[in-house]
Amino acid sequence: MKVGDLVNFVSHSALFSYAERRYSNPGLIVEEDREHRQARYTIMWADGRLTTEFPGYLEKARKP
Repeated sequence: MKVGDLVNFVSHSALFSYAERRYSNPGLIVEEDREHRQARYTIMWADGRLTTEFPGYLEKARKP
């Protein structure tokens, strides 16, 4: 994934299933942070909120 990609928040764990309902998919990757052990992305969601997410919770949005 890279800056400019459209992504959706996904969780394959029941522990985070509530979070999937809070995110307004899709989101746009606006920043990539690779200065840590694991990459992190700043996402601007469809409702205008910004969050920082790990790649394991993101998947590229599919074209309609």
